[in-house]
Amino acid sequence: MILNKRTWAVLSCTAAAMVAIAAAPAMAAPAPHPAAAVHRADDSLPALDPQALRSAISSAPNRVTGVLARISGPAGHWTGTYGVADITTSQPVPVDGRFRLGSVTKTFIATVVLQLASERRVDLDQSVQHYLPDVLPADYPPIPVRTLLNFTSSLPELTADDLPSTPDAIVQHRFDDHPLSELVGKAVRHDRPFTEPGSMQVYGATGYYLAGMLVEKLTGHSYEQEINQRILRPLRLRDTTAPETDPTIPGPHAHGYLAVPQPDGTSKLADVTEQNPGAGGMISDTADLDRFLTALFRGQLLAPEQMKELLTVPHVPYLGGSGKDPGHGWAYYGAGLMRVTIPGGNGRPDLTLWGKTGSTYGYTDGMFTTPDLHRRLVYCFNPVTGGGNDMALVNTIITAAFAA
Repeated sequence: MILNKRTWAVLSCTAAAMVAIAAAPAMAAPAPHPAAAVHRADDSLPALDPQALRSAISSAPNRVTGVLARISGPAGHWTGTYGVADITTSQPVPVDGRFRLGSVTKTFIATVVLQLASERRVDLDQSVQHYLPDVLPADYPPIPVRTLLNFTSSLPELTADDLPSTPDAIVQHRFDDHPLSELVGKAVRHDRPFTEPGSMQVYGATGYYLAGMLVEKLTGHSYEQEINQRILRPLRLRDTTAPETDPTIPGPHAHGYLAVPQPDGTSKLADVTEQNPGAGGMISDTADLDRFLTALFRGQLLAPEQMKELLTVPHVPYLGGSGKDPGHGWAYYGAGLMRVTIPGGNGRPDLTLWGKTGSTYGYTDGMFTTPDLHRRLVYCFNPVTGGGNDMALVNTIITAAFAA
């Protein structure tokens, strides 16, 4: 399937990529492994096209070692894999493979904070400084808790100089631990991107470092423990974990790799599957993420007032935005979820999706759904060029899933 230019514009700015890594060496194209036939029972969405889906997940053989995608809902089911789970054994990517979530963890953190708001344990209009005194610089204005969740906090972000950012340094230091307080402390040494909290939106991680610290202050438990207690156990997400320091991935999984430049000008793939989970360190599989997304949109995790908060996109400009981004120059994130629009075709109206993307070294993933849950997509692929989202591949997969 050829990617619609308008669809590319819709999703090209969905997340801030991490530091760019040198290009990976060309690899032999592994064979796709479609794992399930298509079943369709809804005429409100385009029929799933197995050929387009197989083409989508196999469209980046030189940038990834493996891909896994799952489509669920009344409007069709499909599961497919591509590539290998291990470059040394050439074992195929497991259909039930687990993977690192990266920033998809933000949606879980936002859910916990909103649950605490429903319990009247935190006031979203109250300042972060009220709950976490002496964490932010004294000259900062009051930062409302709500702005942490919807990316309008005006907080600065880490730069490439704050943590190891070259491929060899990343490999060497991937087991280092960086507590949330350390990450916030490094970030606030930089200039804030705008002055008035709530007046603009820009994607970032610092607000969610503080949200994690806030959960810990209010509950006396780590945010990972709260996610486990409030979400994973009630939903019986047995293949999802929120590790605090364990560097391994339990159960079946594809390995993650990072291309490291060599003195002779070539690149060598280093296995970075094991790494300190750090912030955004959750692990899951496509079935569990689909179950989480379904429970979230069915109101099983949040009361109506908090669901409204989750899906409220502030009407403010997106910093640096343009007509080519998902919000066409305006905000497109709610509290831990992003809103995107897929252009309609064949007489169908434009399609609204809600979801989240995430990435860490060796793993890029995402989850998206129509508001009525009629079609849901969860994917993961293993990029070899670092921890940033490969938006070309993300767009290709989403287009094949929702706009075939």
